[in-house]
Amino acid sequence: MKEFMYWLQGEDRRTVSSHQQDVSVPAAKEEEETAKSFVEAPKEAVTKAGNDIDILTQKYGELRSGLTIRLELNEACALLGRTRKRIDAFARLQKTLQEDYGVQLIVYSRKTHE
Repeated sequence: MKEFMYWLQGEDRRTVSSHQQDVSVPAAKEEEETAKSFVEAPKEAVTKAGNDIDILTQKYGELRSGLTIRLELNEACALLGRTRKRIDAFARLQKTLQEDYGVQLIVYSRKTHE
């Protein structure tokens, strides 16, 4: 009945049961709290991938589907400005290139012979 009265008055409220008591929570406040709980992807990650793609485009020309770029780990770190000398540091860039451009980026290490 309370919900119907709120509806007549133009207030959108939802009833939430909390410890055997009914507590009315405004719907807008609930949606705002839900929106705050989601975390946006860092903009620097998107920019960094874009910068890496620009560098690869300058070196290898147009990135087209089916292209395979094979780089030794030290060369890739120097070219793309990475300080973490591990193959997995390029995982996000590899995924972005594969999904968006159809380009396969292979980064290998002389130590592991990948």
